[in-house]
Amino acid sequence: MTTILILWMGIEAWAQPSDGDRFSSLLQRGFELHKEARFAEAIPVLEDARRIQPEDYFVNLLLGIDLLRTGKGAESVSHLRLAASSRPGEELPEDYLGEAEATLGHFAQAAEAYQRAMERGHRSEDSLEAWAGFALDRFRALGESMRATEAGTAAARRLADAGSASAMSLKCEGSIPALERRISDPPPGPNRANLEVENEYKLSVCYAEEAGKVADQMQNAVEDLSAAHRLRGDVLLRLKGDATGAEREYLAALALRGNDPALLERLAEAQLTAGDSDGAQASARSALAIDPHQSEAIRTLASLAMNNRDYDDALPLLRQLAQQSPGDRTVQVELAKALAQTGDDNQAVRLLGPALAAGYPDEKGALHALLGRSLRKVGREAEAMKAEAEARRLSDAFQAQQVSGLHGRSDANQ
Repeated sequence: MTTILILWMGIEAWAQPSDGDRFSSLLQRGFELHKEARFAEAIPVLEDARRIQPEDYFVNLLLGIDLLRTGKGAESVSHLRLAASSRPGEELPEDYLGEAEATLGHFAQAAEAYQRAMERGHRSEDSLEAWAGFALDRFRALGESMRATEAGTAAARRLADAGSASAMSLKCEGSIPALERRISDPPPGPNRANLEVENEYKLSVCYAEEAGKVADQMQNAVEDLSAAHRLRGDVLLRLKGDATGAEREYLAALALRGNDPALLERLAEAQLTAGDSDGAQASARSALAIDPHQSEAIRTLASLAMNNRDYDDALPLLRQLAQQSPGDRTVQVELAKALAQTGDDNQAVRLLGPALAAGYPDEKGALHALLGRSLRKVGREAEAMKAEAEARRLSDAFQAQQVSGLHGRSDANQ
């Protein structure tokens, strides 16, 4: 966290108000609100400062961060780009730009921003940690996407069987943005679906490899031991599925860093995955007590509410997540489920239909069945019949696949 501390010191030195200096006074006030995580209050103050000095590095950086933290990722991008261009040697605006692009679903641009941050920061601990975190999140999301089809499920199993899949000869760091673009805009043709699965597989390999490289580097030469524990926890949780091991690493990091909300929200996720609902809820609430905008802590509480069928409690959490991460299809689908369960079928259809049309995973057909029920309730009978037919097809295909797998294992054991 050295880079961040230096930046804060720089802001405070730059923004000391002098007599009649309205810009410095506004910037200092905005910065104080930012430090207290009062981002929504800081934004109008910083906007007033930007009107006086529209090209200022600090005001654009803070404004970009605060817009991002209040769910305005699309608005934050221009300010973060301006901050990045005004100081080409600074890594921090590129790190936040990567986060902003990722929340919008612009993964190629996000990868490029994180890579520029590493280049600017000479692979500093902060830039490496941010890159690895992004890589691990994408690895998880790609795995979910691949399991949407039979071919993708086979590729996901191939990836799991291969471990880190180091037999593949890919220059991963340079390949990742190009692979992301191929996934977001695949070429037309009869092999489109197979090419998309293959690119998702290659991209998963690359993200796993990049995260593993960073973990090894930070293990061997790291100044911030809490960062090393945090990254090891991320690797255990995202790559290895070891929630218990991840929990130990996050606790070790918290022992060194104190009540860090980012660590607390990771601990909550590990506890939820390990089945400790009470611990997950306590950790998530502790994170949000420090910073009410920690998206993964909100996600954990929303998951707990959905698991308990407390849909009324889940709705405001999911709405907040949808605002903070408008490009997150999983949040849109979960919000649609909660809306359908609370009687708002029109809104459920508005969210669920486009998500499924865009290829959101529905291996067993349950989401298409839900869409069909909601469509029927709002009087769209023809569309409801189509969704229900697709739900039956997916369910039958899944059951046939399960039977085939059982026969295959039985034959292998004979």
